[in-house]
Amino acid sequence: MAAVEAFGGSDYVLPILQLAVDATEAHFKDSQTIWIQYKEYIEHAIEAAGSAGGADGDATALVDLLQAVFIERLGQPHAELDATFALYSQFITQHRNDTYEKHMIDANRTVSQTRQRCSIRDGCEDDLAKSAGSWGATTSYIAKLAREKVPNTKEICMLYERGLAISRYSPGAWDEYISFLAGSAGEMQGSLGVARRAVRNCWWSGSLWAQLMHLTYAESGLSVANEVYARAVSTHALEHSMSEFSQVATAHITVARLDHQSDPSASTDALLKACKDSLDAAYTLDLSTADPALRLERCCMAVVADVLFDTAMAREMWTRVCKARRECTEAWVLSAEFEKVHGSEANARKVYRHASQRLLDNPERLFDKWIAFEYGCGSLPDICSASHTINLQRRLIQRRAEREGRANLFSAADDSAEAKPGNKRQRVSSQSCLPEPEAQAVSATDAAASNTVLYVSNLPPSFGSQDVESLLGGRHSVSKVTMLEANRDIAPQGQAKVELASIDAIVAALDKNGLKINGHFVSIHTFKPNRQPRDAAKTATIEVRGFSPETGNKKIEQVARKAGVPVRVHRSRLGDVVFVVMKLQEAQRAASALNGCSIDDCTLEARIADADEHEAGSLHTSAATKPAPAVPAMVPRKTAAARRPTKKVALSATSSETPHVLSPEEAPSAKAKSNADFRQLLLGQKPPE
Repeated sequence: MAAVEAFGGSDYVLPILQLAVDATEAHFKDSQTIWIQYKEYIEHAIEAAGSAGGADGDATALVDLLQAVFIERLGQPHAELDATFALYSQFITQHRNDTYEKHMIDANRTVSQTRQRCSIRDGCEDDLAKSAGSWGATTSYIAKLAREKVPNTKEICMLYERGLAISRYSPGAWDEYISFLAGSAGEMQGSLGVARRAVRNCWWSGSLWAQLMHLTYAESGLSVANEVYARAVSTHALEHSMSEFSQVATAHITVARLDHQSDPSASTDALLKACKDSLDAAYTLDLSTADPALRLERCCMAVVADVLFDTAMAREMWTRVCKARRECTEAWVLSAEFEKVHGSEANARKVYRHASQRLLDNPERLFDKWIAFEYGCGSLPDICSASHTINLQRRLIQRRAEREGRANLFSAADDSAEAKPGNKRQRVSSQSCLPEPEAQAVSATDAAASNTVLYVSNLPPSFGSQDVESLLGGRHSVSKVTMLEANRDIAPQGQAKVELASIDAIVAALDKNGLKINGHFVSIHTFKPNRQPRDAAKTATIEVRGFSPETGNKKIEQVARKAGVPVRVHRSRLGDVVFVVMKLQEAQRAASALNGCSIDDCTLEARIADADEHEAGSLHTSAATKPAPAVPAMVPRKTAAARRPTKKVALSATSSETPHVLSPEEAPSAKAKSNADFRQLLLGQKPPE
């Protein structure tokens, strides 16, 4: 009590304690400490009034005050609810003992309702403690309290304050708190103070500055709001992101529009200047950080077109935005919608058609908007024309994606080759960047990975090597240009072979495929080098001997199928060897199965043959590997008959006749002229003796 007198008496201390209790009573964990001090102070005041012999009315008033404090506390959820109920029982016993049962029944009813609310908060507090006070757990806690029948605004605000004590550098947390105060709680003055605290902690956040500008305008008017905008811009903290600056600029234009609409007689120059200055300042920043929703651009165009009724200025602004953000689909869509509303359908159609030829970040959205526009406003020819253009652009986009995927695949092959310079380049295992047919067609050999040659055709007749070099990027991109001629005695036929310096140069050159030059649509595509069959390096040939002439290929194939599925089975020229072509990993097992196997009372001998032996003995050599004769082979009838193999005669098992063997005298003459002899006679050369 001496301390109370030192601070100005009970008239000063009691209101301070009441304010402290009002500020902290919503804290579920730690509010009991302040409330206990408040209760003890009132109890000391009651004792002092009784011992001083003062009027009974003063002591009774203090007792009534303390009872009201207890009842209010019992209705407030807090962690020490049972302890508070025990203290209330002691208080009633001391000061209201004659009506003890009535007071305790009423208090018990209140406590039972409060205890149910405390059980929810106990679980939330445990989750909050486990997450170390994370903002996600805090918002979950707040959401549960907001779903109560009568949400306690003080308690929710206390949770926001507890969360911001840890997440004070999170702009989203401040934004949620301000929105709650300004919306659900209806505390405009309190939300303004929170917004000022927010920009002091997160000065780089455009959304918080925008909130502060809106609240300041509602509280103090346009001039003070403009001071807030000047303060935000002068910090240069918003220049790191065009999106953050756009939010502040949008708020600046919004408060200027509200002030203009409240006073229609005011000049429009200030509002138009605010739009122009905000747009100019925004487009001096990095466009890679631009707002994808174009909120600033929407706000400026809406103000200029709908409030100031300056359609020409709004169209000029949209043109500037589309030129600056030529890859942004949303900018083109909004420009077309602006032309549809404030211009004409023909202008909107022109914007859609021009945008479809751009490299957009989301072309399918533009195509959907365009075709929907034509269905709603266009005629049947317009719909057909739009559909044709859209399908053409989709094919071009697909081709571009395939080329880029192929370039990425080649780059990955080069990187793997550089990482292992002593090894041959292996096929890239991941081809997810290409469609399946293209992935199968791309080879990972060194020649294919390093192929930088393009074939250019349908060039104008006047084009030379220098013109082709300029067309495909100049001397820095082109290594060599070779004009192709159909014959040495005539002029070039508009075809060239171009060697480029890098993969990037190839991709840039392929993008010019279909370019129209002097009435000629130039065709540009890559050279496709001859590739080995895919099965050549993955198959092996098994050479089988020792079988009976009556044994067919099917029987040998059935034995080989025990180890795998043969690719093909065929015989040699003389019919004494069967070649079984199988997959490399199955060939060894099939050779083991065939070797020593008995078929038609004959024991087979099998081994894996070399490639040279297979090609020498096979009748099914590929036509691509046979050299074409220089002139038609001319063989005299007699010589041809002599070299023709004899017909096979099936030997009966019961026949006693032995086959007739030709003597050396009956054999064809060694001096019979061969195909080479007659080829030399045809060419006018004397054959050798």
